[in-house]
Amino acid sequence: MKPRLVMITTNAPFTHGGGEWMFVAPELPRLVGELGGLVVAPLHAKGPREAVPSGAEVDTRLSEGRRRGRWADLLRAIAWPGFWPELWRAARRGGPVGCARVWRWATVAQATYRWARANFAADAPVLFYTYWRGGSTLALARLAAERPRTRVVTRVHRYELYEDAFDPPFQPWHPAMYGTLALTVAISAHGRDYLARAGVAADRLALFRLGTEPAARPARASSDGTWRVVSCSNAIAVKRVPRIAQSLLALARAHPDRALHWTHFGAGPELATVKALLRAAPANLRVDLPGHVDHRAVLEHYASEAVDALVLLSSSEGLPVAIQEAASAGIPVIATDVGGVRELVGDDNGALLSADAALDDVVGALARVLFDADAVRRQARREASFRRWAEGFDARLNHTRFAQRLRDLMSSL
Repeated sequence: MKPRLVMITTNAPFTHGGGEWMFVAPELPRLVGELGGLVVAPLHAKGPREAVPSGAEVDTRLSEGRRRGRWADLLRAIAWPGFWPELWRAARRGGPVGCARVWRWATVAQATYRWARANFAADAPVLFYTYWRGGSTLALARLAAERPRTRVVTRVHRYELYEDAFDPPFQPWHPAMYGTLALTVAISAHGRDYLARAGVAADRLALFRLGTEPAARPARASSDGTWRVVSCSNAIAVKRVPRIAQSLLALARAHPDRALHWTHFGAGPELATVKALLRAAPANLRVDLPGHVDHRAVLEHYASEAVDALVLLSSSEGLPVAIQEAASAGIPVIATDVGGVRELVGDDNGALLSADAALDDVVGALARVLFDADAVRRQARREASFRRWAEGFDARLNHTRFAQRLRDLMSSL
């Protein structure tokens, strides 16, 4: 019997809520190419559905089962093995938010476990791959303990990896879950090292960055006397988009003779604060806030418009795809040193700021990168951004190597 790969996503290839599809899309054709095919099973299946490569089968029975049984699974959660000890640990360390996450994970676990037992024979060789660590990972690890030809791999990013992604710091089943998995795949060296320090065995831990497709063409620098800055993220607290607005306002006021243009792609609750701040914008700062757009619109902007820097001032990150996409177009980057950001950003291709950089430090970095009078240095930054992307973040290489690692795991089933 030929081994199968079954990939559990949050919603991909369905696109309600955006985000996840742009991470998953570059990976699917490489998985199909190396493995011959796979099953994609989303937990939700909401919104329009994107096309998947030939050989990728979309199974919506998991999402349908979750919808039908969601209230019952909320009650069944208390019967999940280890639920009460983990809830007690959450109450002591994670507060109400931690308790809610444990309950939610156990609820998802009940639905996933029921689906997997019903749809995959006990003797079938199956490698389950959860795109995010969560309740589905918990369920499939239990199944793998019961079935010798079942194994589980998970990717870890940010919010389901780092304990300090929440306040108070807490992650459900951390680090206990990792020892039950065949492999945990970190998207950054920072994440891998974090898990190694937590005691995850080296032979069950790997680094495979996500990567992006090559840019259609390099972005061009401004040449008309206006300096153009782009940012791209949801406007939520962790992304600190108002901080970007404050920094550009301060830069414009400090340099009234310089024309600045800021474009922010992304929507969210913090956008109201941004708009309020911008009511006091000086005449030399123009701003475009197109809101939520498909990420292809961002790539088209890089291909057709001048861009002098990407700015990201998050308080926490994994390794942002927004930076990877900008770097592939040769755009300098100014970003905070959180998560794996330093793996792609440094003084050679922009500016790496401390996680809680003062406003003056951000403004100084913007001025250095944007207003540098040395054309050779400006071009060198653009070339360094592309070089960093090409050496570590090319999806064609990263996802192919990852697919080959999964193929090796499947060969032992």
